[in-house]
Amino acid sequence: MKKFGLKQYIPLAISLLTASSFAATAYINQIGYRTTDPKEFALVDGTGDIAIVDAAGQTVLTATPKAATKWNPSGQNVQLVDFSELKTPGTYSITQGGQVLRNDLKIADKVFEDVAKASLKWYYYQRASMALEETYAGQWKRDAGHTNPTAKMHSSTGASGTLNTSKGWYDAGDYGRYIVNSGITTYTLLSLYEHFPEYFNTLKWNIPAEGTLPDLLAEIKYNLDWMLTMQAEDGGVYHKLSTLQFPGDVMPAKDTEPLYVIGKGSAATFDFAGVMAAAYRVYKPFDAAYATQCLEAAKKAYAWGLQNPKVTFFNPADVATGSYSDGNLEDEQIFAAMELFISTGDASYKPTLNPNEARIIPAWPEMYGLAVYGAATHANELGADAETAKTMILDIAKEFAAVATKGFGVVMSNDDFVWGSNAVAGNQGVFLLYAYYVTGDQKYYEVAKKVVDYLLGKNPLDMSFLTGFGTKSAKLPHHRPSTADKVTDPVPGMIVGGPQPGGEDIGSKSWECKDYVSGKMPATAYIDDRCSYATNEVAINWNAPFAYLTGAMEALNAGFAPSFAAEGVAKGSTALKPFVSRVRPSANTAPVLRFDDQKVFIEKNGVRYNLKGKQIK
Repeated sequence: MKKFGLKQYIPLAISLLTASSFAATAYINQIGYRTTDPKEFALVDGTGDIAIVDAAGQTVLTATPKAATKWNPSGQNVQLVDFSELKTPGTYSITQGGQVLRNDLKIADKVFEDVAKASLKWYYYQRASMALEETYAGQWKRDAGHTNPTAKMHSSTGASGTLNTSKGWYDAGDYGRYIVNSGITTYTLLSLYEHFPEYFNTLKWNIPAEGTLPDLLAEIKYNLDWMLTMQAEDGGVYHKLSTLQFPGDVMPAKDTEPLYVIGKGSAATFDFAGVMAAAYRVYKPFDAAYATQCLEAAKKAYAWGLQNPKVTFFNPADVATGSYSDGNLEDEQIFAAMELFISTGDASYKPTLNPNEARIIPAWPEMYGLAVYGAATHANELGADAETAKTMILDIAKEFAAVATKGFGVVMSNDDFVWGSNAVAGNQGVFLLYAYYVTGDQKYYEVAKKVVDYLLGKNPLDMSFLTGFGTKSAKLPHHRPSTADKVTDPVPGMIVGGPQPGGEDIGSKSWECKDYVSGKMPATAYIDDRCSYATNEVAINWNAPFAYLTGAMEALNAGFAPSFAAEGVAKGSTALKPFVSRVRPSANTAPVLRFDDQKVFIEKNGVRYNLKGKQIK
C-alpha cells in the first residue's frame, strides 16, 4: 500500500487557496447595461483575458482588461474592462481563467426606466399630511402624519401666532421640511421635466392624479404647494418646518410633538425665488393661474432678498433639527436672479456670471452652478453670457472625462467623499449631461453614465446604493418609516448617502454605531445599518440627481433631447429634438406648421394637432 505524506498535498492546497482566496472581483452595474450604450466594468486582482458567457454556456465575447491604475479613494489597483460589443439582451456570466467571477451581468433595453420611476416615486412615499393608500403604496401603506394644518411660529421667525402650512416632502430619514434643501431638489426635478416634456408627459409610476398633470409635475406640485405656504407677507421665506428635536424611530402619525415654523433668511428666500420662477415656465401650459401665483411669489421673495441679502440662519438654542446653515449667500441670489430673468425677460433681474467662479457643481449650499446651467441653456435670452456659461461647464467637464478613464471610471476623488457622497457623484453626472447637451460630444454622455454604473454597483463596496434594486443593495437605511413600519424590505427607490470617513455617528450610546471607519479608505467607510445617519441616511436632494440622470438617459434613448441641445444629442438615427420654444410663453401664440420626419402637424400653445384639427397624443 502506497503511503501519502503531507508534502504530497501541498501543491493541491496551494491551488485551492489560490483559486478561492485570490480570485479576481468584478464590479458591475447590477441593474444592467443598455444594449446600445458603451459598457464597462471594473476588475480587481485579475490576471488575463475576460470571457463573457451566455446562459447556454457559450462564450460570446472575449475582452482584454486595460492596464491597472490605482484608485486613491479605495486604495485598489483597478482594471477597466470594455465590453461594448455585447449588445444582445440577456443575463451573462463573467469568467476569467475558467473561474466564474459573477453571473448577474444583464443587457437590456430601457435599462434605467424602472430605477428612474422608483427614485421618482420615492417622493410620494415622503409626502407629509396625507395617508399613503395601499393602491399606491403597496406594503408600505401608512397613516397620515403631521396633519395639523397650523404650526407655531418660533421666535426666530420674528413673528408670533401660528401659520397654516401643510403638504411637502419629508426631507430625509426624519420628518422635517426644509426650504433650502427643497430648493435644489425641486429645481432639479423641474429641470428634468423642462428638458424632456414629451417623454415625461406620458411616463407614469402609480401615484394619485393631480388633475391632468403628468406624474412628475403632480409630484413636484405637492412640494411647491407647501413651499408657497412658507412665504411671509413681506416676501421673506421661513427656513423650515419641524419639531424642536428629532423624533424617535416612529411612523409619521406617531410623531405628535408640536410643529414649529423656524427661522427666516436670505438662503431660503432666494432658493424659493429661483424655484418658483422656474415653476412658472413649467406649469403655465397646464395651469396659468397657478403659474402666475408662483411667479408673483418669486418676485416678492426676490425683492425681500435684495433688501435683506445677508440674513444667515443658524439653529436657535432650543432647536436640534437639520440646520442647513449657509454663510455664503451670493450664489443663491444669482440663481434666483437668473431664473427670474429667464422667466420674465426683465433686464433688471439679469445677473452677470463670473467666469472665474470654480464652485459650480451644484449642492444645496452651492447654487451658482444652477445659474450657470440656466445661462448655458438659454442662449437666446443670455447671448454672450450663454457662451461664458458653456465655457465654464466644459473647462471642468474635460477634466472629468480624463479622470474617468482610470480607477473605477468615475471622477470622485478623496475630497468628494463627504456627507452625502453619492449625491456628489450624482451631481457630477448631471453636470456632465449638461456638457453633453451643449456640445453633442458622446464622451460626456459616457462619463455621466459611468456615474450611474457607480451608484448601482460598480464601486469598491460592490453594492447598489438604491434600495430595492440590485444583487446587493442597502437593506437598513437610516429612514424612520423603513425602521418603524414592520416591513422587512425598506421603502424602494432611495439613494443612501454613501461612504465617507467622518464617523459622525460613531459612539457608545445605544443609538450610535460601532466603529466602521478604522482601517477603511474614504470610498469604503460605510455601514449598512440604521444607526448610520452619516453614511446610510436618505435625503430628497440625494435622490434628485440620480432621478435626473436615469430619467434623462431614458428620455435621450427614447429619441428626445432638450430643445436647446446640440444636434445629435438624442439617441437613434431618427431621433429629433422636441419642438419646444425657448421664447417666453405667450397666451396668444399663433399656430405654427411643424415638420417631424415625414409627418406634418400644427402646433399651438404647445399642443399638437393633425391637419384635420384632431389633437395628437
